[in-house]
Amino acid sequence: MSNNKLLSNFSLRIGKLLDDDDEFNTTIFVGGNKSSSIIKTFKAHSILLKINSSYFENVLKNDNNNEYTKKIYLENISPPVFEVILKFMYTGKISMENRTRDDIIELLEAAEELKLDELSEFLQDHLMQKKDCVINDNNDNNDNTQNLCHVTNKLSHSNKRGNIRLVGAGPGDPKLLTLSAYQAIQEADLILSDKLVSEEVLELIPKHTEVFIAAKKFCANVEAAQAELNRVGLDALNLGKYVVRLKQGDPFLFGRGGEEFLFYQSHGYIPQVIPGVSSCMSAPLLANIPVTHRGVASQFLVCTGTGKKNTIPEIPAYNPIRTTVFLMACHRIRDITKDLMEKGNYPSDCPCVVIEKASFMDQREIRGTVSTIADIIDREGHTPPGTFVVGHACTVLSKQL
Repeated sequence: MSNNKLLSNFSLRIGKLLDDDDEFNTTIFVGGNKSSSIIKTFKAHSILLKINSSYFENVLKNDNNNEYTKKIYLENISPPVFEVILKFMYTGKISMENRTRDDIIELLEAAEELKLDELSEFLQDHLMQKKDCVINDNNDNNDNTQNLCHVTNKLSHSNKRGNIRLVGAGPGDPKLLTLSAYQAIQEADLILSDKLVSEEVLELIPKHTEVFIAAKKFCANVEAAQAELNRVGLDALNLGKYVVRLKQGDPFLFGRGGEEFLFYQSHGYIPQVIPGVSSCMSAPLLANIPVTHRGVASQFLVCTGTGKKNTIPEIPAYNPIRTTVFLMACHRIRDITKDLMEKGNYPSDCPCVVIEKASFMDQREIRGTVSTIADIIDREGHTPPGTFVVGHACTVLSKQL
């Protein structure tokens, strides 16, 4: 029996594992984005995924889930395309017969995302040569048979186009990351961050992934730090890298996410934005403060405590049925509470709470009124980051305790 025949029989036996529902240990949920609203579930074997794809190797290696069956989410790939790719990983075969150029490009994009280098090179070559072939066909004399090991005239990887995601890192506890955020972190070639993102979240980054953390954005260097982040990200995109910009909380809530979106858009890259859990909602919740409560608060307002060029922002007028949450405000809480009373007509006994390090083990709440909270903080001290909540909702649950 020839070596080719042995390899063919071995490939056939491995391929039969696709139909084995008893031994799989990985479930893959594919689809669900705007271009493919249908989600399909595939079952696979982690060992075969890892030996074929460095993407799956990284995801499965960093999966701390103790459950026997691992779960992976691939929202950017359509189920029909992934079905072809999964069969290729099990059998080493892919039929190019009757595939249009658009079909091949979609397969290539998926292969690039999953870091299937051999398949990517073959598909690139196929696009260039415009050949119709079947990889590793059992018929050795078939002119349409082409082994991946002999693919030539490869398209240079320098032509690969980079992509970027703006990813919300949540309030700090990594357990509050979304699944999409976690997946983006695992897939990235480069992580852009700043010192606002918690160490616990940064520890989820795979060891091999390049990380750039900008200098802390003090008021004197905030523009320079932002420009540096933008430059590093754009340079990586131009090299064809997959870039993730991690942003504390939610990217579009007082995080310059919109500005970064416009920056990359102006250079020809449209970022994908992944929402994050903002401290404006999570911090009050974790401190047992319902920002809305029937009969107490029917409105909820989010404000920044730091205006442009580090100025004090305009103070909203007092409304007894509204909860107001200030972000980036605790460093100037005395000035803000003074303006609340003098310019916003807040009563001096209006309840308020400073929630520091929300979602961390050492979370702390400092409670008072708008007339007393600054003195309490001066006396007890404060450890950032902090969220400042003002309104009668601050005491609605504590009164019941």
